[in-house]
Amino acid sequence: MLNGIDLDCYEGKVTALMGPSGSGKSLTARAVMGCLDVDPGLQKGSLRYPVLSDRDWYEKVRGQGMKAQRQLLKETSDLRGSYFTYSPQAASSALNPGRTLGRQLGMAIGRREQPPESIGQAIRELLSEVGLSPSDSRLLPGEMSGGMCQRAALAIAVAPLPRLVIADEPETGLDPVLTRAVIELMVDVCKEHRCGLLLISHHQQTVDKIADEVVHLPGVEVAL
Repeated sequence: MLNGIDLDCYEGKVTALMGPSGSGKSLTARAVMGCLDVDPGLQKGSLRYPVLSDRDWYEKVRGQGMKAQRQLLKETSDLRGSYFTYSPQAASSALNPGRTLGRQLGMAIGRREQPPESIGQAIRELLSEVGLSPSDSRLLPGEMSGGMCQRAALAIAVAPLPRLVIADEPETGLDPVLTRAVIELMVDVCKEHRCGLLLISHHQQTVDKIADEVVHLPGVEVAL
């Protein structure tokens, strides 16, 4: 059970969510996206996306069980992949193994409120931002290294020009040197695009260097 969590994310800022395995980091990230699928469900709390409206998205969910949570999931479906994007722990999980990187970037760019006239140019600019070459757009995920997959996942995450990027332990599977490079790149790209970054991590040294705010989750069952 999670209880007492107060989480605010701001444009161009890094909010780090820390805690040991099982503390509820990923569950908290899902709650931010309106993805509640727990029983007995949400009992208290509020959720607001200020740029959209002052609506409390949890108002009709508190204490109403699974049916209300499924309705919230449906109502927030259009926001996922546009207002906010999510990059899972393993970068390869964010990539479609049967589609080239360029194709996946093109689909993500198409979710923008105002898609650019040249999708190809937008793809090249995104690849450049994350340190990949234009020719990499022709690659399938299975043809890329772990570091390339992380960079590709970052490009896809920022492609729709979201208000918030949620990165769930992007350092998973990377060596310490590559971890630092990828996370620093993620911070720079998100700030360049003026979107907030919610970084889920358990690496204190990394977080201390890049986070504007840190929220710690205890490693025991508590009320959030």
